[in-house]
Amino acid sequence: MTTHNCIVLSLYFILSIKFMMVESTKKISPSYYVNQAFTLPYVNTVNNLITYNEREIKIIEKEIITITTPIRTYNDTKGRNTAFDKFDKKIEDIKCTCSVIVKTKLAYLSNILEGLQSGGSIEVAKDKLTVLKEEAGLMVLMFQLSQAKAGKWFWSYYLKIMAIIEYESNRNFFGDPLFAEDELQSGITNFIKNCKDNKYLPRNRTESDLVLKNSNVSIGIFQKLRATMTIAYNAMHSISIEYLYLKPLWDEQELLFSQITGSAVEWRPTIKRHAVEVNKTKEYIKNRQWISKPFGHLSYHKLIKQIIVTKAYIFLWVMLVIFDEKIPNMDEISFNTIYAQSINTINTVFEFMSYTDTFLYDIVSEYHWTMPEDTNLGNLIARISEKAKDNLVELNGRNSNGSDWIRINVNDELSNDRTMKFLKEFVDYFKQLKAKLNPFYYVLAMNLLSEGN
Repeated sequence: MTTHNCIVLSLYFILSIKFMMVESTKKISPSYYVNQAFTLPYVNTVNNLITYNEREIKIIEKEIITITTPIRTYNDTKGRNTAFDKFDKKIEDIKCTCSVIVKTKLAYLSNILEGLQSGGSIEVAKDKLTVLKEEAGLMVLMFQLSQAKAGKWFWSYYLKIMAIIEYESNRNFFGDPLFAEDELQSGITNFIKNCKDNKYLPRNRTESDLVLKNSNVSIGIFQKLRATMTIAYNAMHSISIEYLYLKPLWDEQELLFSQITGSAVEWRPTIKRHAVEVNKTKEYIKNRQWISKPFGHLSYHKLIKQIIVTKAYIFLWVMLVIFDEKIPNMDEISFNTIYAQSINTINTVFEFMSYTDTFLYDIVSEYHWTMPEDTNLGNLIARISEKAKDNLVELNGRNSNGSDWIRINVNDELSNDRTMKFLKEFVDYFKQLKAKLNPFYYVLAMNLLSEGN
């Protein structure tokens, strides 16, 4: 699981975060604390899941309060790591149990596939496959919501069930054998061994023995997950393979590469890259390569992530330049109005930012701390401009004439109305992106990318 000094955002409101500025005890510089708190229903669900562990991990009431309570004072930060570390161990414990469950299902799925390949009807197994898909989806979601990597085998297992359910369309694309690749066999076997070494699982009991003699464990896990993750699961239940590979953005050049007021960006090299990656992705899906190699093509995911992050940096860069020039001459009422709107605008961006990329969050934290007491934004502008330029080099390559791929020009008269209009453009861009690509599906696609790295 990610370290807790990283800012984490859940699109499903399982994990809430706010920026909390707490005065430094050394009086040298401000300390930025991330207000990371899981919701009480989710923590209770995780805490109440029974596993195969012979030494139950139970989060006590005091630790639950720490995990679910926002930071308000410096003292609230004390002991926080200990509580979150225990929560991490509980998640790892659940993952070990779920890995055992998945491994014991592989032979069953192989038998279903063999029956279909021998002429059997999909209708005979469809109800059971639907249940297995539901359970696999719940596991993937649970680990994603806890900000833990699920493990490639959970995703591979889930996608293969999806492929078998659509057997008639995919019958010519199943590998032989389907469940033999490293993500499932070697990966899950090595993980379970590690679980036993770390005493999350009893060392001298086989996976089949654990499942057969403790059937109430898997039943209880899925009953509780269904009860608490209904909304998120319903969204995932209808997800298509194309959505996991970001189909809604395949033909969205205008949205992805639109110009931002106050800046001029050269996108042409990236537009060409995008067209190439779209064609590769279409071919990958057409040939059903995702069935045997679900992590075999993630370069399009990486490109989209780079584009969206870069757009966020550029928007924020222009905003800071505008504020740096305008705020010193602004009356208090206007300042408070525009500042509040800037915070609301920034909040829309986080739904599309990776929780492992802390740069933007560091910038925004410092912006929260700086304003309104200090209106000199030069340092923040320098940092984010360098980052945006570096990102454009990653996307476009080096410019042959040595110049940057971007120019910022906000020298027009900066009225309050123009400033508010820019903030509206900022927030509207990410609202359009949200409408085009449901953030739920986007974050799952990015989770697929992080598992593949």
